[in-house]
Amino acid sequence: MQFPAGYGPTMSSHSSHHWLVLRSIALACAALLEAPARAQSAAPPSVVLTYPLDTGWVHNSGAHEAVLSSHTIHVSGSPWMRLRFEALLLAEGVRVRLTSFADGAVQELDADAAREWSASSAYFNGDRVQLELVALPGSERSRAVLRSVWVAPSVLPQFTVCGPTDDRTPSSDPRVARLLPVGCTGWLFDDPAHCLNTAGHCAASLLQVAQFNVPPSDASGAMQHPPPQDQYAVDPLSIQRQNGGLGADWAYFGCFPNPNTGLTPYQRQDAAFTLATSIPSVGTPLRVSGHGVDFDTPTSSYAQQTDVGALVSLSGSTLRHDADTTGGNSGSPIQWEGAGDLVVGVHTHGGCTSGVPSGGNYGTGANHSGWALARAQPQGVCAPVPSVTPYCTAKLNSQGCLPALGATGQPSASGGPGSFTLHASSLLNKRLGFFMYGSLPRAALFQGGVLCVSPPRRRTQQTSSGGSDLGIDCSGALSFDMGAQIALGLDPALAFGSIVYAQCWSRDPYDPQGASLSAGLRFTIGP
Repeated sequence: MQFPAGYGPTMSSHSSHHWLVLRSIALACAALLEAPARAQSAAPPSVVLTYPLDTGWVHNSGAHEAVLSSHTIHVSGSPWMRLRFEALLLAEGVRVRLTSFADGAVQELDADAAREWSASSAYFNGDRVQLELVALPGSERSRAVLRSVWVAPSVLPQFTVCGPTDDRTPSSDPRVARLLPVGCTGWLFDDPAHCLNTAGHCAASLLQVAQFNVPPSDASGAMQHPPPQDQYAVDPLSIQRQNGGLGADWAYFGCFPNPNTGLTPYQRQDAAFTLATSIPSVGTPLRVSGHGVDFDTPTSSYAQQTDVGALVSLSGSTLRHDADTTGGNSGSPIQWEGAGDLVVGVHTHGGCTSGVPSGGNYGTGANHSGWALARAQPQGVCAPVPSVTPYCTAKLNSQGCLPALGATGQPSASGGPGSFTLHASSLLNKRLGFFMYGSLPRAALFQGGVLCVSPPRRRTQQTSSGGSDLGIDCSGALSFDMGAQIALGLDPALAFGSIVYAQCWSRDPYDPQGASLSAGLRFTIGP
């Protein structure tokens, strides 16, 4: 059995206290996710559990009414359930009979009733329903194909923890984010703009915020939030996704820079995964880290946890593993343990049971062609475009001039020499100076002004500012062919998609600190 492992808190409990606390949270989140536009009513909190079952074609050639096919649909521990069919192909005189083990309630659906119920059943109490195809004598061929069941949120963890215990431990991978209000996990990877991946079923309209450096939940299990500088708004125009079920469930998206810091998630976290170009062999250890709920330790709910399992099977792009997960883990990276930063897929569905035989949880492999195509054709903030923006503050020099920093052309990975040039003006004449640049901004007091570039910084060669040959004035200027520097391809800080921060420093012997500083210039390197 499998089901999406994201979409917020879904729970079962090992103690009455934890169960009541976590279930109350589940009800609140489910109401948020599923409530209609009018708040007067709300759908019951539920999750969809994939439960494939096919009766095959059957018919009754006998002289009496007969049960042609009988199957028990069992979701251990669920307070209630409802069935959803992929197809109900019922001939005249054939009906589906559904019977609850809990209270004996029965529903029968013939072809007309199946259409009226949109190929779904009524709600049944308990965790077990008998599904039968019943046919009158001489009836033609019929078939029922069950796709999934709706169940109460309390059942999810039993089917996503592989084995009798939850073996996850707290973790703090800086590349892994909590996605809200959908209740999933996302992760940074090393595409040109360092955007994020998650599960496709997590990336609908409810994908709005990515949180990094998430703190533990409180003692009751209620999630706590990181400070605003670790929260990022998702760019809806960047989202590409497919919610195609097992092996075809992925999403690729980006976030806007943080309004407090001006940094992208990658710039602040300074780490990203790399997608593997091949999938390892069965039995290879795999690590799954994400923000699932926790039913034994409330403070670990929604906080990041990790577990190592193994690759159970690979069929096409459907990857199966037995690392422990719970609701909220959808979208987690499936990391190739021991292979550095390589990720082989994205976790999407649960399928383990605590009994025997144990199955595995599911993910979409990095070899999925549609996912690869999306990554090759980024959108929104994930598609780097050339841009140049001033920032930071210049220092007034000894002659009362404010050094200026600008640029001509466009920063481009393919532009070549002369395509993008930095220019500093209003400098003291006949003085040495240079440009500095790096991958992160800064605003620190330095030599009587503001240092606008964080280390590690690169420096260009010192050159003379030129200008007037007589006296002291602000006729000096410096320039640097950044297009040629980019074209060399030797500096990873100047790769396609990089955001670069630059500033000009020059000598000012009449200043108490002996230095002149321009404002900063932020530029993004486009294609």
